[in-house]
Amino acid sequence: MLDAARDFVALAAFASAVVFGVGGIVGLHRYADPYARMQASSLCGTTSVFSMFIGALALAESVEMAARLVVIIAFFLVSSPTGGHIVARFAWNSGLDPWRPEPNRRRRRAGFPGSAGSGPSRPAGAPGDGAPGEVEPAGRDGE
Repeated sequence: MLDAARDFVALAAFASAVVFGVGGIVGLHRYADPYARMQASSLCGTTSVFSMFIGALALAESVEMAARLVVIIAFFLVSSPTGGHIVARFAWNSGLDPWRPEPNRRRRRAGFPGSAGSGPSRPAGAPGDGAPGEVEPAGRDGE
């Protein structure tokens, strides 16, 4: 009876890992913004792997194996979000701008703030506006 319950918990954890993993893959292909893609894949990837570890923990045959899995889970819960944050920080510091949707035609014609004809979409001095002393990132060819 106890083995059946452990198997059911493990099966539920593995099934949720598949659901979260598919969600991460869909997030990678669905969003236009690299930051949104990174968030979707990082969050779903973390929960997917965490669910796999929970399933493995349910199937652990000894206390020693369970203790090792708990240590790995704790390390993973700290290192995975930290790694995602480091990659996002590097992208931000490299000058990769977040995606912004194009305003619809009605707003553009009416001259609402933030529309194409109403002035700069960034505050003065923002990266990428050509402010004096700003160094543009080099292209792939090193130009």
